[in-house]
Amino acid sequence: MKIAVIGGGAAGFFAAIHASGPGIEVTIFEKSPKILSKVKVSGGGRCNVTHQPLEISKLVKNYPRGEKFLKKAFRHFAIPDTFDWFQSRG
Repeated sequence: MKIAVIGGGAAGFFAAIHASGPGIEVTIFEKSPKILSKVKVSGGGRCNVTHQPLEISKLVKNYPRGEKFLKKAFRHFAIPDTFDWFQSRG
């Protein structure tokens, strides 16, 4: 199976890694000459995922049009899940 991921940012790489597996060929397409440029500058170049738990109810107030979606997304894949995801991939 071949999968195309559009975008070489953090979300694109997350999707590509998550989709990869035996017998799966994943290709990332990025229009910019640099990939992961925002990730490279976050956390002093160490990719700062987060340093403290978020209060989702406070976070979503900053995104009124996306509040419902964000609440659902964070219930489905919370910060501890993010840490586990990275740790399971070394």
